[in-house]
Amino acid sequence: MLVTDGIHRIEGVKGANVYLVTGSQLLLIDTGFPGQEHRICNYLNSIGIEPTALKGIVLTHHDVDHVGSALRMQQLAKCSIYAHSLEIPYILGQVNRPGIKRWLPMATRLLYGKLISPTELHPLTGIEFEDWEIIHTPGHTPGHIILYRNGVAIVGDLFQGGEIRLAPSIFTWNTDKLRESAQTVIERPLRWILPGHGPATPASSHWLEKLQNSLRRISG
Repeated sequence: MLVTDGIHRIEGVKGANVYLVTGSQLLLIDTGFPGQEHRICNYLNSIGIEPTALKGIVLTHHDVDHVGSALRMQQLAKCSIYAHSLEIPYILGQVNRPGIKRWLPMATRLLYGKLISPTELHPLTGIEFEDWEIIHTPGHTPGHIILYRNGVAIVGDLFQGGEIRLAPSIFTWNTDKLRESAQTVIERPLRWILPGHGPATPASSHWLEKLQNSLRRISG
């Protein structure tokens, strides 16, 4: 489904929302649970794009519902995978995910299949993708990032869509840093928030003000 500014939300994927960025560079943002590669490729084919046309796969963070099909998509697209350097040890399986998240790959295995980690990732430097700004937004995870361009923010699990609220604290690595990251993002001009969970949401002044007031109450 085309959302805005040449950005598609790939329908039918289980797990987190997966976005396709079209234009001068084709990017896949996140990959859902394991076993979603065929749904992703079917969508690409439906709009006339071969998987091998992808410039890269960008992972907003290490959660299994975002990275689950990264390896298979890399193999099919023959492209590089990118993530923040702090996320790479988790995605590669070199370090256990913190808290309850260490059990999620096992808990979801019966439904979606085994999480197979990529063997190679490239750390994001912020200059890979032309007009997209890569912003480090720690809190939900240590190396969580968002992508920002012309008032459109692809926010991973920094926010949830619909009412533009913060990610649940039970799945958050550091709630103080999450709030700081949220404040940094909402200070920018925003037109659309494209979250990992929930619908793509116009960044109306009503919801931004409500979120801003909530952040002030918490920090106060």
